[in-house]
Amino acid sequence: MHKNLESDVIQDRTKRRFILGLGTLIGAASATQLLGGNALSVAMAYTPQQNSIAAPGKLFSQADMLMLRDICALVIPKTETLGAAEVDVHGFIDNQLFHCFAKEEQLQAQGILLSINTEAQQRHKTTFSLCSPAQQLQLLTDLEKTRSGFDVSQQSQFKALKTLVIFGYYTSEVGATQELAYLAVPGGFKGSVPYDSVGKAWAPLGF
Repeated sequence: MHKNLESDVIQDRTKRRFILGLGTLIGAASATQLLGGNALSVAMAYTPQQNSIAAPGKLFSQADMLMLRDICALVIPKTETLGAAEVDVHGFIDNQLFHCFAKEEQLQAQGILLSINTEAQQRHKTTFSLCSPAQQLQLLTDLEKTRSGFDVSQQSQFKALKTLVIFGYYTSEVGATQELAYLAVPGGFKGSVPYDSVGKAWAPLGF
């Protein structure tokens, strides 16, 4: 096999395996949409920064970067492994949106942060990032359930943002090596499996 052709085949297989794995987390349609064009190569090339909130990003203001970090921390919090905020998923999202998404999608991502912050100020007279963790979680929960001033359009925009959080986390070193495990699909059917033998299981993506 020609060297370049062989390399292309390997990359194609890797991409298809990645889509399959990501599809179990966010759905096959969402995974395929995320990986259009050169999105996967851009994602894999991203180098996490130690302090992405210290300056404006490529797309987001410094205040937006801080807010995005807080949202990442709530979507995938730190447990026995580092969470999304600790592995700079907020910086990843800024970079990915800038390089791989259309202007309309960039504006929607900026818009949902503005909507969340506006609701935080109306409820708590302060920015989202200065709200308590419990207040932040309640705001995002209401957004996801289209309650208390949030509408379906904003819910959809937030879902897209959460999908990017998941994509960014599981393409990070921590997400890929410490959280993911290979599962053959389809696998053999086992009718009765002891619960304590299952090990890690995927948590639901809702709050």
